[in-house]
Amino acid sequence: MKKRKQPLILVTNDDGVDAKGIKRLIDAVKDFGRVIVVGPSMGRSGMSHAITFGQPLRVRKVYECPDLQIYKTNGTSVDSVKIANRYILKNEKVDLLVSGINQGSNTSASTIYSATVAAAMEGCLSGINAVAFSVANYTSDCDFEAAEEAVKQIVPKVLENGLPKHVCLNVNIPNISKDRIKGYKITRQADNYWKEELNERFDPSGRAYFWMDGEMVRVDKKRDTDEWAVQHDYVSIMPVKTNLTAFESFEELKSWKLKK
Repeated sequence: MKKRKQPLILVTNDDGVDAKGIKRLIDAVKDFGRVIVVGPSMGRSGMSHAITFGQPLRVRKVYECPDLQIYKTNGTSVDSVKIANRYILKNEKVDLLVSGINQGSNTSASTIYSATVAAAMEGCLSGINAVAFSVANYTSDCDFEAAEEAVKQIVPKVLENGLPKHVCLNVNIPNISKDRIKGYKITRQADNYWKEELNERFDPSGRAYFWMDGEMVRVDKKRDTDEWAVQHDYVSIMPVKTNLTAFESFEELKSWKLKK
């Protein structure tokens, strides 16, 4: 009797391959298939879909055991996915890409800036079922148990059912214990925005530099949003499309009647 082939699961993140979150993600998915980890050698948060130009990309294997290999790159999260697909796994079909577990939520406008989500979208662009996982906790003693449980709930469903073409999932988990999670909600991106401050500071030589800071301004408080779900103890599952075209704007733009 022919042995059934294990699913191939590609794991990445934007906090670096030594981060706690990716180790917990590996633990959560290792029973579902063969795991290949390819991620940045250092934190790449907030870099969205950035890719590396103008300098060499390097990759090296840092760990190997049966059904698990870990590689580090000097590039971004999206670089990591590209290297995995085009070099490390060029002759193999990836069944699932998971990104995270990111420390810090990637809801609302943060979806645009997130390299965790961008890595999932890169997988999606390559025809791979992909899911990004983030937990709303930035502290060093982050409790990942609720996030791990969400991974274990969602991953087998995606492996079994797949995802619509050009759609990946952005999953955000509240910063609460596993037993306090109320359930799962399919959500939309909240229409909120970041209010940013660019603080000018000076180094010991008197030269100016700037430090970016800010806070999320929450104006969209409707119950169908990712922000509402996380704030009310639900795991938010938001489908994200790679096609950014605003089709609903076509008629308005056509009314401009631009001339040749």
